[in-house]
Amino acid sequence: MGSAARQYPNRPAPAPPSAQSATNAPPQPPPAPNHEPGPTVKPQARATGSRDEAINLDASDPDFAQSLRSIGPVQPNPTLSPTSAFPNPGNPNKNLTQAPRPLGPKPRENPTLVALDSRAKLQEAADAEFQMAGKRGHEGRQFLDVYMIRQILIERDVQGRSAEEIERKMGLKRGVVERLGGKGVVQLAQEQGRGQRGVEIV
Repeated sequence: MGSAARQYPNRPAPAPPSAQSATNAPPQPPPAPNHEPGPTVKPQARATGSRDEAINLDASDPDFAQSLRSIGPVQPNPTLSPTSAFPNPGNPNKNLTQAPRPLGPKPRENPTLVALDSRAKLQEAADAEFQMAGKRGHEGRQFLDVYMIRQILIERDVQGRSAEEIERKMGLKRGVVERLGGKGVVQLAQEQGRGQRGVEIV
């Protein structure tokens, strides 16, 4: 079997505590004479502006108070806001003006923020392209909508035109048609039973 074989204990497990040892435990102290148990049935909600005996009875639940004491004071999570800085209980002499360092990912490494930043840059480029459309020196469109993609695919796949010819005819920037991928990667889709065509990415 070798040294990697499972080893079992040689002595038996200790016996569970017997009922006799459980009875040797100190008895529970009797409840306080003025203590009344809370309601067992939830009363109907009553909105009042003052506290009454039922509210005080609910608020004096000893089990709830004990669980709150066992939890202790709550430490807030560090935030990016310098106004939300809390003193470190381990080091009371620490300067309160320094905000705690956030535990989360750095903003430059956060994938959501990177995606939003990239989308904003693409939107700016698309807006600039739209403003330049039709002006002298404009290289052509590179941002396409679904209708234009459909037209390109019809020209390329159905009518058999070359990428350069399509780009010249539709006023596209050089290389845009090739970025869609070759035949079979992006193609026109046809619904069964209909002659309507759409775009299908394979």
